[in-house]
Amino acid sequence: MASTANDAVPIEISSLASGYTPEVYTDAGTIEAIRNTLAIYAFAVDGKDFDALSKVFTTDAIANYSAPLNVLTPLKTIQSVLSKSLGCVTTQHLYGTQRIDVLSPITAKSVTYFRAAHFGKGDKGNEVDYAYGQYQDNWQRQSTGTWRIIHRNLVYMGPQIGNMSVFVC
Repeated sequence: MASTANDAVPIEISSLASGYTPEVYTDAGTIEAIRNTLAIYAFAVDGKDFDALSKVFTTDAIANYSAPLNVLTPLKTIQSVLSKSLGCVTTQHLYGTQRIDVLSPITAKSVTYFRAAHFGKGDKGNEVDYAYGQYQDNWQRQSTGTWRIIHRNLVYMGPQIGNMSVFVC
C-alpha cells in the first residue's frame, strides 16, 4: 500500500485529541506488536545498529524528519543519513504519550511523543542537545505478519535545547 497525500501532511498538535474517534477495529496483539516495533527503532538508533531499521521501516518507506534532515526515502537512505547525522553523538530516545489505532487488518497509524538526548563525544563530552517531538507513523502489515512503518513524520514540539554543535565531529 502506497502512502497517500494525506499521509504526508503532519497533524497539527491542536487537532490530535479531537481527531481521534474510539476504536472500532481493536486488536490488542497488533497494538503491542506495533509498540514493540517502535521500541526496536529506539534500540537501533541508540545502539547505532542502523541495519536493524529494516525491522521498523518498509524498504520503500518515506520518513520526513523535518529540517535539517528533511524527507528521506527509501530505507537505505534513511539508514545511511541517520548513521551519518548521529555519528558524533551518543543518543537516548525516550517515548511518552502514545496513541496507536488499528484501522484495518493491514493498516494502522500511531502518534508517539519522544524526547531524544544527543550527548557529545570527546571534547564535547559535557555537552548535550535535547529534541522534543512526535513520531506520526503510518503502518502496513507485511506478508510475514509483522508491522512496518510506511510513512513517518517527525514533528518537533518546541525548539531543540542545548548545544547543537554536538552533531559536528
